[in-house]
Amino acid sequence: MATPVLTLGPEALRSASARSPWETALITFVREAAEQGQTVIVSTEERLLTPDEVARGLMMSRSTVSRKIAAGHIRSVKIGNRHRIPYQEYRRVWEETMRTVAQESAPDIEADLFADDE
Repeated sequence: MATPVLTLGPEALRSASARSPWETALITFVREAAEQGQTVIVSTEERLLTPDEVARGLMMSRSTVSRKIAAGHIRSVKIGNRHRIPYQEYRRVWEETMRTVAQESAPDIEADLFADDE
């Protein structure tokens, strides 16, 4: 008999309602397992992304991501001969990139917003 599995990704866990859909799904899953006499194990695992997934999320090429990994700007782990980027590292790089874009764009945006109409 196959062991039933319920997988909830980070996106599903971000709900802020009184009882979110993921909580309902988890409660239902546990109740059904209990009714069948099964043991429920709840665990977490770090979400790992491929360089392609990171490249799409950061809107850059895969080769740029690979160069950033090689230069140590993006932390990765090797699984076999493949690089995987922890989700938290992806978020760090994304936030850093957005902060840099905002800082570098600020003078142009300010000039556009407050330029004298001629």
